[in-house]
Amino acid sequence: MDNGKHAYLILVHTQPAQVRTLLSLLDDSRNDIYVHVDRKAPFGAEALEGCCVHSRVHFIEPRFSIHWGGSNMMLATLALLKAATAAPHAYYHLISGQDLPIKDQDTIHAFFAAHAGQEFLQFWPSDPSETRRATSFYLFPEHNGSQPGRFVNKLVRGVMKPFGGINRDLDLRLSSSWFSITDACARHVVSREAWLKKRFVHTTMPDEVFIGTVVWDSPFRERLFDDSIHLERQENKRTVLPGDLRLIDWTRGTAEHPWTFREEDWDLLTDSPCLWARKFDQRVDARVIERLEKHLKAR
Repeated sequence: MDNGKHAYLILVHTQPAQVRTLLSLLDDSRNDIYVHVDRKAPFGAEALEGCCVHSRVHFIEPRFSIHWGGSNMMLATLALLKAATAAPHAYYHLISGQDLPIKDQDTIHAFFAAHAGQEFLQFWPSDPSETRRATSFYLFPEHNGSQPGRFVNKLVRGVMKPFGGINRDLDLRLSSSWFSITDACARHVVSREAWLKKRFVHTTMPDEVFIGTVVWDSPFRERLFDDSIHLERQENKRTVLPGDLRLIDWTRGTAEHPWTFREEDWDLLTDSPCLWARKFDQRVDARVIERLEKHLKAR
């Protein structure tokens, strides 16, 4: 396989019609696509088949049931990386099914050719109030959103508190769940799979800890595009290029979810130097998705 190809790793859980639009915008002979469909989703691979002509699309198994804050998102990400690294790729891009490219494929590939060898992650300030999510033991991390799950997890954390918690020997680093990393970096992360599971499978929101921690504690730290840019510093989203190259607006979002882009955000989307944006939802505003699709396919 041509090792200049890019691998798109996509976590899908809703809106298959919207995901088909995403796949069509990634459909390029220079891209291989790997898809994880959430086990809870009311559809499977059959709902997404047949929308790519130039890219090979791989649907991975097993499928994990992903809950907000649980560890299965980390496990699904590792499964995608493991599947994609079966063949060499220049870059591996993790996105969700509610993301869309805001640049055409020629522009995206030209950017990475110009920055070959660099790693693209968005780091956040790693203060103790944030990293404690990875230092407390959660017996049932996937069920922390339910009352019984929260009760049991709190009980277990109380029992373990006198023993000092877990992962306190690590230099924990917070980063966005979404990333673009090189082949060598992806293989390094996959090589740490057993260690990552041992360390983080019983923590909450490990998807925002595991990749940043592993990359920071490796030679790939020296290849980071820019680890000095943090989300709260992105006052001007039309000019700032964050470390993960994604346009994500937390200033108008909630603590759990970023802003959902609408048609009135068109100038922001087209002026941004970012390569992808999240998130979009056809139930909130289908017009911006349709307009972006036409814009990119016309280029």
